[in-house]
Amino acid sequence: MRAKRKRLLRVRRRILKVLSALLTGMLTVFSLFSSVASGAAERGATQSPIGYWHTSGNRIVDANGHSVRIAAVNWFGMENLYFVPAGLDRQPLDTILARVRSFGFNTIRLPFSNQMVESNPIVRAHLNANPNLRGLHALEILDRIVAAAGLHDLLIILDNGRSSAGTYPQENGLWYTKRYPEQSWIRDWVELAQRYEGNPTVVGVDLRNEPHTAGPGPWSLQAYLHQGATWGPYRGMENKATDWRLAAERAGNAVLAVNPHLLIIVEGLQLYPDRTQPRGVDAYWWGGILKPAGIYPVRLSVPHQLVYSPHEYGPNKAPMPFFDRRMTYAKLNAVWTSHWGYLLQTARSPVPIFIGEFGTCGQAKCIDSSSPGSTGLWFRFFIQYLRAHPQIGWAFWALNGTSRLGDPCPNYILKPDWRAVRLEPLLKALQSIERPPAT
Repeated sequence: MRAKRKRLLRVRRRILKVLSALLTGMLTVFSLFSSVASGAAERGATQSPIGYWHTSGNRIVDANGHSVRIAAVNWFGMENLYFVPAGLDRQPLDTILARVRSFGFNTIRLPFSNQMVESNPIVRAHLNANPNLRGLHALEILDRIVAAAGLHDLLIILDNGRSSAGTYPQENGLWYTKRYPEQSWIRDWVELAQRYEGNPTVVGVDLRNEPHTAGPGPWSLQAYLHQGATWGPYRGMENKATDWRLAAERAGNAVLAVNPHLLIIVEGLQLYPDRTQPRGVDAYWWGGILKPAGIYPVRLSVPHQLVYSPHEYGPNKAPMPFFDRRMTYAKLNAVWTSHWGYLLQTARSPVPIFIGEFGTCGQAKCIDSSSPGSTGLWFRFFIQYLRAHPQIGWAFWALNGTSRLGDPCPNYILKPDWRAVRLEPLLKALQSIERPPAT
């Protein structure tokens, strides 16, 4: 009799445990939908574009053919050794996403590493505000982020930030390493494409973050040819081991074979041969040079899915010859047009542009300034350029209130509490360029 009573008690406990889990799940879903509703009310009539996106000339359009603009924010941390985006120790995932949507962004660019995909570790730390995520595998947490983003009318662009987990773009400047060869890189992209097949919340894949030339300098033709990513043939010779354009075709076509509706986002280079320059090369931002794309374009198996994606920064990032006291909008316009902007207007086949990263420093003077050669003046001119070209998508670097280590990030959108806006003029400047072009 006593043994029977114990069995009944165990059965009751199991039933109560299952009911408790169901109730927790229902409350989570209710919380998500409540936040979406309140966010929608805060935004007024703002609606997310419909379905998967594709390209039409130099524009991105939704499934109904309406023009859209990627108005995105980068949310970093998952590419690092903690394998989760920063901030989940400060605020619930739902709260962070509700804030992102309330600011008017429609997309999150989310970096990850190949190590994360292949090792898929169980994550137990840096989730203090999200105990329901603790103990899940990294890819399961990514699933939760994608699902929650969809409920908030947010889309996701997955960005392959590195091969091995870490903080900065891969040191060798390429899309592969000995530990993670090209076959692994492509296989990981195929796995993610399969994982989110049929889920239009994942709208695009940024195949590799910031291809570049590895140090040391000086930046020269020899450095371009032997120390990192190249694009197309040089003097009739093609180096398949370093030609980023060909690698992007291989990976992009592998992804499109799984899901032909994904945007394939291809960044540029850091160096490219230019006989007019002192060392025989044009040197620019990592991933920022797309000059050769007009001559040697990326060719994908599915049309209308290719987007080119440079990165842009101002004087606070690094000195450039065009950042001086004579800097004007016209001169910067010429710089941007020559490196990537011309692709919007090529007579043969215009292609959309997505500025995958741009940013500024964390003071009011860095948002709007008339000081000659300053970061604030550069930022004002760049916002002016994006306002004049509403077909260009963009992603501000970054959302983060804290780094992966929990340190404050003074240059970004949120304060360390991951709720309050750090600099209202910055947010207002970004909101001024969120509107899509006329269809």
